[in-house]
Amino acid sequence: MVESRSETPAGAIPLSTFRGQLRQLNAASVDADGLALLRVCAPRFFVLDDVGDGADEAPVLRAAFRRYSGDGRGPEQRGQLPRERYFSVANAADGDDAGVLAEELNAYRSLQIPLQFFDLMRQDVAVALGTPRGCQVLLAVNEAQALRRFRDAFSPALRAAVDAAAAARSPFFMSLGTMIVDAQIGGVLDLRLPAAQRWFFANFVERSMLPTPARRFEDVLPELLALACGGSTLDNRRLQAVGDHLRARGVQALVYPSARCDVAVQYRSGELVAWHGWNLVRYGPAVVSDSLYIDLGPWETQFPPPVELQRQGRDGSDGWRVHGLRAWNHSLYALRRRL
Repeated sequence: MVESRSETPAGAIPLSTFRGQLRQLNAASVDADGLALLRVCAPRFFVLDDVGDGADEAPVLRAAFRRYSGDGRGPEQRGQLPRERYFSVANAADGDDAGVLAEELNAYRSLQIPLQFFDLMRQDVAVALGTPRGCQVLLAVNEAQALRRFRDAFSPALRAAVDAAAAARSPFFMSLGTMIVDAQIGGVLDLRLPAAQRWFFANFVERSMLPTPARRFEDVLPELLALACGGSTLDNRRLQAVGDHLRARGVQALVYPSARCDVAVQYRSGELVAWHGWNLVRYGPAVVSDSLYIDLGPWETQFPPPVELQRQGRDGSDGWRVHGLRAWNHSLYALRRRL
């Protein structure tokens, strides 16, 4: 059980100051044609925003919450934090996030249109595609013909480009700009850090009413990396309860592992020295709440067989890595398209 009460003091939450680069795709980084194509090709990416027409998958999913956003009773969109509060965390000085943003987009792509997002900041991807490396994400629609039924929602220029590619029976490509910002944020619970992991495990796992075989933070990564939209289902809102609890206690932001790609941390003498596969959600002012959540099951501790947790050093003291998650996500997408 996760209990969140507005009068609960911050206590010993090991908050830190995040300093680094954050990456995001938003309305300021792409033009109108890019937004129009995204609404068609990745409708679930906009599930809590004004999706407009053409995103026929979105209405079914409007009730879904974003990961760690809270319980839905705050001042913004009934507490459902907007997409603009979510960022990928760069692990290189130039803003390279190891492909996290592209994989987040891939997780929400349409099942009706064969497509994939590629991160052009990845040198191997840029070389393979024969394009210069840059901060863009490339949208590749395998069959341009599949876009023609949405052409009424496109501008004349985009409509003409789609029609030309369809007539040539070729793929359709569009480069989408991303925004990279230097950030300094105080009051952050950063789950890359061992102290934050220990606090999280002690407060949300060990104090649960239901028994669990988990003995440390890494053991519950299968729950934190749940593939469901927002990490939640109708009968499991645990990650939403965690987000609500953190917001009520004044936490300003949370750094958490992405469920869409391989994720890792590396330590030296207990200090974080390398990482990849992480996101950040920024909360802002504390949300006043007094709520109670009841766990409907123990914390998940098992990954599907293709995915593997690899610990480095004794008991993971030198770091850990979740391997195979990106490939598992792509295989599930291919399976769903065939069904």
